[in-house]
Amino acid sequence: MSDSQEPRSGSALEHFDALFVGNPLPMWLYDLETLAFLEVNDAAVARYGYSRAEFLQMRITDIRPEEDIERLLADVRRLRPLLQHSGEWRHRLRDGRLVDVEIASHTLEFRGRSAALVVVHDVTDRKQAEGALRRSEARKAAILDSALDCIITMDADGRVVDFNPAAERTFGYRYAEAVGKPLVELIIPPDLRQAHRDGLARYRATGEHVVLGKRIEMRAMRADGSEFPVELAITPIRERDELMFTGYVRDISDRKRAEEEIRRLNAELEQRVIERTAQLEAVNKELEAFSYSVSHDLRAPLRAVDGFSRILLQDHAGQLAPEAQRYLCLVRENASRMGELIDDLLAFSRLSRQPLKVQPVAPADVARRAVEELRAEQEGRHVDIRIGDLPVCDADPSLLTQVFINLLSNALKFTRRRDVATIEIGAIRSADGTLPMADSASRPSPSDISNLQSTIYYVRDNGAGFDMRYAHKLFGVFQRLHRAEEYEGTGVGLATVQRIVVRHGGRVWAEAEPDRGATFYFVLGGGGPHAIADAR
Repeated sequence: MSDSQEPRSGSALEHFDALFVGNPLPMWLYDLETLAFLEVNDAAVARYGYSRAEFLQMRITDIRPEEDIERLLADVRRLRPLLQHSGEWRHRLRDGRLVDVEIASHTLEFRGRSAALVVVHDVTDRKQAEGALRRSEARKAAILDSALDCIITMDADGRVVDFNPAAERTFGYRYAEAVGKPLVELIIPPDLRQAHRDGLARYRATGEHVVLGKRIEMRAMRADGSEFPVELAITPIRERDELMFTGYVRDISDRKRAEEEIRRLNAELEQRVIERTAQLEAVNKELEAFSYSVSHDLRAPLRAVDGFSRILLQDHAGQLAPEAQRYLCLVRENASRMGELIDDLLAFSRLSRQPLKVQPVAPADVARRAVEELRAEQEGRHVDIRIGDLPVCDADPSLLTQVFINLLSNALKFTRRRDVATIEIGAIRSADGTLPMADSASRPSPSDISNLQSTIYYVRDNGAGFDMRYAHKLFGVFQRLHRAEEYEGTGVGLATVQRIVVRHGGRVWAEAEPDRGATFYFVLGGGGPHAIADAR
């Protein structure tokens, strides 16, 4: 069949019909003058969605997007009368979708008209794949260009295929200088190069490897020959059946300097701890010597004063005036008080050196034993002591007993003037550490309590109380808020309570009003050396 004549013989027509009607590619004929469709095949009807009748009522411009029509008309005018070309276009389907196509056109005579035969290849999928590939390549390029780490790709021979900007900045080579060169000669120090070559050869020959797929630390070399530490990960990849390697390299010089600084500071800290420990041991030895001196050297003259004053009163009272006898009685009382002060001070100093033996303790049992131990102080009085539900805690049993003894003794002393002394031992359980008492300067914050333990123990009495303006003096050694003539004591008991509680990682505080009683609260932590209260 020629390009300029319509097929005439029956066999030729049959052959044309077979090629046109049964072709799996969309085909049509259109009038070169009017651009109207003259004939379409079944494949065109199926792909475009128009019926044959609809096609024959349309022009070829009806399936083109508006912006392509001018180019189409110019193309038809330019190529007539010998219209033989192929090109890429966009066609609009009946549902409005645009598809990418390549067309091949040929001129011929059809039913006495000058017509064009068009064969359509739908390349939409190919175009989409090409677009996806371009976008993927663009993303890859963007990642490589913006990556903070060096990304280097090598071929199976170890020659550089790609060298991103971070690698250029880190190693000092331009892209053109690096690509095509053996990586081993660019960034690997001379003493490591043979190991790199051997590893590459072994992997290519046997598939065995040591570093692939792992993060390792090693030395690398810049273009100026300087070496620096890097973290390296190498991944093998297959690209078009070719073996490739991608290496991810990070300069860890700053991290190494920081690690070295941390090691240096730790070493300095360890040395300071050793020195400080030695100093504390020396201080402890001095304290032990002081305690021994107080215990023996100070007690001896005190016993002499007490003994001789007692002899004078017993054997020579008749020779002494009443006023002299009163003075001797005062001497004995003060000697006795001095002895109590020495005993309490020694006991207080031993608390810092006594090791903690922390174990689960039932505070209610400890409180009951303390009450029994103080039974003598309750004789001849109406005392109502109530012990509530006290949750189990971790503490040193003997030291916790001393806490309850001191707090109970304090409560018994300051309720002495009450007809009925009421003492309550209880606990407050608070999941969020909230304290139900009024604020005071001596009390810890709720966050401190929640960091330590949510159980708060207390000893409450209806005694003399005190002015909260002086609450900061409560737990100081030898500090007293009442005159000795009114209430006896050395002022060491509450200081002892605070020392024990602090050693358990907790805190103790109090709230009171004058003549309306007092409440002493304490909370225990884990007993560790770095507890909140101990640190402060």
